[in-house]
Amino acid sequence: MDKKIPPHKEAAFQEINRNFSGDDAKHQCERLLQALKMYSINTYEASRGLGVYHPPARILQLRKKGYPIDTVWQTIVAENGDTHRVGCYLLRSGDHRHES
Repeated sequence: MDKKIPPHKEAAFQEINRNFSGDDAKHQCERLLQALKMYSINTYEASRGLGVYHPPARILQLRKKGYPIDTVWQTIVAENGDTHRVGCYLLRSGDHRHES
């Protein structure tokens, strides 16, 4: 997989970042959740495109709130050319139980 964020996701991420600004965990979860409602998101995309500093922790918080998020693994190439195995997160469709 290429290291760049696809243009269609990049545009969506910019909109999400404008609508859900803030650097605390709550705002990071909100951005990540909004993105997951549209696309599968890997760790690289969450970090680089959404400003989510520790995506696995934010995913865990969302799961604890009842969001059904699956993880699949993919390999990406980082900016320095190294390959990394990263989580790709998918929000299952259907009814979601969650806390406010």
